[in-house]
Amino acid sequence: MMQRAKWASARIVFLMMAFAGTASGGVLAYLLGPVYSWYFFNDTNFLKHHRLILPLAISHLKLISEWVRDPDYRKMFAIPLTAPPMRGPDMSRVRTKASWPDSASACNGCAQCCIKRSCSFLDPETNQCTCYGSFFWRYFNCGRYPENVKQIEYYNCPKWEVIG
Repeated sequence: MMQRAKWASARIVFLMMAFAGTASGGVLAYLLGPVYSWYFFNDTNFLKHHRLILPLAISHLKLISEWVRDPDYRKMFAIPLTAPPMRGPDMSRVRTKASWPDSASACNGCAQCCIKRSCSFLDPETNQCTCYGSFFWRYFNCGRYPENVKQIEYYNCPKWEVIG
């Protein structure tokens, strides 16, 4: 019970900070840069990542718009506040397709989910996620993707399939 309360509290604090940073047009994110940097990049070197603040605020506004406009999207990506953080999908629900050319732990350069969301964390030079493994990545959708067939279909993901 205490663990679930801890996960919920962590998400609530993060969401409050994300909304405040977005509502301020990124000003609060600059003022609290090291904290935001830790949440998103696992380091407190804010200056290394400051160029992402405005694109992140814009991405967040787009995500909120999607949640408001599309009830199917809301259902497909809803995470209970008390859900544990994850570093990968629940392998009792999904598996890597037999046709996938790499190991189950690798995305093999595929970034369709990031591209479709216009994610500001996708490094265009390396095609890698710059926030991989961070608090944000583990506590929200990225770390647990995919959870269901609708998510796989939404992103047209070539790697995963639902079991059974």
